[in-house]
Amino acid sequence: MPQQQQQQQQAHTTLGDGLVPLVNRLQDIFSQAGVEAQGDLELPQIAVVGSQSSGKSSVLEALVGRDFLPRGPDICTRRPLVLQLVHTPYAGPLNPPHGSHGPPPMEWGEFLHRPGEIFTEFEAIRAEIEAETTRGTSSSKGVSNTQIRLKICSPHVLTMTLVDLPGITRVPVGDQPADIEAQIREMILSYIRRESCLILAVSPANSDLGNSDALTLSKLVDPEGRRTIGVITKLDIMDRGTDACSYLRGEVVPLRLGYIGVINRCQQDIVQRRSIREARAAESEFFRHHPAYGEVAGMCGTEALGRSVSTILARHIGNLLPTLQDKIVARRNEAARELAALGDGRPDDAGGQAALVLEKLHRYAAQFTKSVTGKSDDLSTVALEGGARIHFVLQDIFVKGLESLDPTQAMTEEDIRTAIQNAAGTKAVLLLPEEPFEVLVKQAIKKMSDPCQMCARIVHDELSRIARQLLANQDVQRYPRLAQAIEDSTRDFLGQGLLPAEHMIGSLVDCQLAHINTNHRDFVGGSTALRRAQQELEQRRAAEGAIVSAEEEDAMLSTPGGGGGGGEENAEDGAGGQVGRSGGRYAAKGAKSRSVLGESNGAIVERAHATGSTKEGKKGPIARLSSLEGKVSGAGGGVDASLLYSHENGVVTLKEPPGNIRASEPVTDEEMLQVLVTRILLGSYFSISRSILADTVPKAVMHFLVNSVARGLQQHLIQSLYSPNLIPSLLMEHPEAEALRLKASARLAALSAAVSTIGELPQELLAAGVNVGAVAVGHGGHGGGHRGY
Repeated sequence: MPQQQQQQQQAHTTLGDGLVPLVNRLQDIFSQAGVEAQGDLELPQIAVVGSQSSGKSSVLEALVGRDFLPRGPDICTRRPLVLQLVHTPYAGPLNPPHGSHGPPPMEWGEFLHRPGEIFTEFEAIRAEIEAETTRGTSSSKGVSNTQIRLKICSPHVLTMTLVDLPGITRVPVGDQPADIEAQIREMILSYIRRESCLILAVSPANSDLGNSDALTLSKLVDPEGRRTIGVITKLDIMDRGTDACSYLRGEVVPLRLGYIGVINRCQQDIVQRRSIREARAAESEFFRHHPAYGEVAGMCGTEALGRSVSTILARHIGNLLPTLQDKIVARRNEAARELAALGDGRPDDAGGQAALVLEKLHRYAAQFTKSVTGKSDDLSTVALEGGARIHFVLQDIFVKGLESLDPTQAMTEEDIRTAIQNAAGTKAVLLLPEEPFEVLVKQAIKKMSDPCQMCARIVHDELSRIARQLLANQDVQRYPRLAQAIEDSTRDFLGQGLLPAEHMIGSLVDCQLAHINTNHRDFVGGSTALRRAQQELEQRRAAEGAIVSAEEEDAMLSTPGGGGGGGEENAEDGAGGQVGRSGGRYAAKGAKSRSVLGESNGAIVERAHATGSTKEGKKGPIARLSSLEGKVSGAGGGVDASLLYSHENGVVTLKEPPGNIRASEPVTDEEMLQVLVTRILLGSYFSISRSILADTVPKAVMHFLVNSVARGLQQHLIQSLYSPNLIPSLLMEHPEAEALRLKASARLAALSAAVSTIGELPQELLAAGVNVGAVAVGHGGHGGGHRGY
C-alpha cells in the first residue's frame, strides 16, 4: 500500500512537472504575442485571494522558500503578480544566458518584461517588483490590472502557477482613490469568476471564518466550493485553549478541495531575518507536538500546502486540456483566416509590386463590368444594385417621367390665343395658323432638354456609386493611395464619357427643334385636327346651351307673377336668347364659359337699352351681358373703356394702351377653332418628339457611359496608374492595416506555437514514464479529511 501511494505521488509530481510548465509556456507565448487569454481561451491558474492582514504574502514566500515580495504597513501588492514556480532537479536554468561564465545558479528568477535577464538575488527580484509596480500605477498607492509575470526556478519548489492579487482593503489611505475597495474587488472577481481559475482563499485562524473576505468573494463565483482551496494562517497565535481543527475539517465553511493550515513568520522573525527554512522547521515542530492537530496532520504545513496545490492544479489542467487544445486550434484557424484577409502586404521587389498593382486594377475593372452587367458574384436579394439601378433610372425615372410631361396641359386657351395673335403680327389669322404651332411646339420640345440631360447625370452618379462600393468592399483599401488613385481615375473616365453623352443628347434635342416634320405618319394632320376641333366645339356649344336654358327657366320662375305677367318681356327675352345662340358668338376664359351671341359687345349693350331689357329683375342672357357696357376685351378678359378712350361732346379721345395686353378672347367659332386645332396639333407632334427622345436618349447614355466601362475602363486605369515611378507610392499601406497585419501575424505565430507545445506534451509525459491517460484524472478532493457540501 505505501508503495502504491508512492507511485501515485510520483505520477502526480511528474504530471505536475509536465502540465504546469505547459500552461506556463502557453501563458508566456500569449503574453509576448499580445494574445488575450480570455473568453473561450482561458488558461488554468490559481488566484491567491485574501485581506491585507491575512498572511497572503507569507504563504507565497513559504511556498517559494525565499523572501522576495514587497512588504510594508500599507498595501504592497498593487498589480497582479503571476508567479510561475518551476521545479528544477538540477542546479541551473535550462537555457543559461549567452556569454555567462562559471557554474549555473541554484535558484534564479526571470521577468517576462525583461526577457533573457537572470536574477539570482531575491532582493533584486523584490526591487524589480516594486519598480515595475510603480511604473504601471498612476499613484503611489493606486492599483492596476496590468500583470507582472515572474518565473522562479528552484529545486526547493513544486511546479505550480499562482496569481498574487492585491489584498482586500476597506478604507482608502494616502492618495488612494475613494473607490479603492471596489477596484480591488472587481480586479479579484475578474480572475476568480473564470471557470478555469482555482481559488486559493487565505483566511487568518484568529478571526471568524464565516466573515472571511476571501471566502466571501469565492462564494460569489464558486457557491458550491468546487474550485476553492482554503488556507488557514496564523494557527500559532490563536487564543489559548482554541484550535482550528473544525476549520480544517470543513465543518464551518465546507469546501470540496478542503483546507490546509500553515504558520506564518511573525514580524519579529522578518526583522531578525529568520530564514524560511528555519520557519518551516519550526512549523513542523509546532504541528508535531500540538495535541489538537495530530489527527489532521496531513492538512497542516507549508509542504502539505505545496503538494496539495500542485496536485490539484495538475488535475485541473489535465481535465481542461482537451477542450483547451480544441479552442486553441479554432483560434489559430481564425487568426489564419484573418491574416489571409489582410493579405501579404507590399512585395519587396519592383516586379512583384508591378504585378500586384496590375492584378488589383484588373480585378477592379472586372468587378465593375460584372456589377454593371448583372454578373456579380454576390448578388443582393434585398435591394437593386449595379446595372439594375441604371435600368431603373432609364426606364422608371426617365422614360416614365418624360411620358408624364404634357406641355398643353399647362397652356390655357388664352395662352394659345396670345401665341396665335403674336405670330400673326399685323395680319389677320387664317383658320389653320402654322407659325404659332411651330413656335409652341418648339417651346414644348425645349422643356424636354433638362430631363434628358439630367438622365445622363443621374446614370453618371450611379456609376460613380458603383465605383465607391467596389473600392470599399475590396482589399485594395489596405493601400489608401492606390484606392484613391483608382477612384480618381475612374471619376475622370466617367467624366470623359459624360461629356459626349451630354453633347449627343443636346444634339438629339436640337434635331427635334431643327425640323418640324408635319409629314410624320403618326402626326394627326390638319384635316383630322380640324374635324376633332369641330366636334369638341359642338360638344361645348351643346353643353353651354343647356346651361343657358336652365338659367333662363330659373329667371322666368323667379319673375313676379310667374309666367303670366310680363309676357312681352319674356317673349322678347326668349327672342334675344335665340338670337344669341344662333349668332355664333363664343367667349371662354379658364373653366368658365360665356353665352354665344351674334352681335358685338356694343350691339349687345345698345339692343339691351333699346328693348328695355336692363330693367330691374331682368335675368335673361342679354341682361347677364349688360355688364359689358363700357368694357372691351383686354388684359384679364376686359379693361375699362375709360382707360382706352373717352367721350366728350360727341368726340372720342383715344388714350395710350396699357403696358400688359393679353389676347382678346375667342369671339367667333372660327377663333375658337383656331385655339382648339392648335392645341390638338401641338399635343400630337409633342407626343412624337417625346417618344423619339425617350428611345434615343437611353441609347446615347448606354453607349457613351455604361457600355464604355467594359470597353475601356481597364485600359484607362493601366495607362494612368501603371507607371514604374508611381507604383511604389501607390502601394504605401495604411498604418492601421500594417499594424493589423503584424498583430494578426504575431497572434497566428503564438497560437501555432501553442498548438505545437500542446502536441509535444504526450511525448514528454511518455518519456517521463507517465501514462498519458493520467492527464484525465478525476476531480476528487485531496486527502480523506476534505469534505464537500
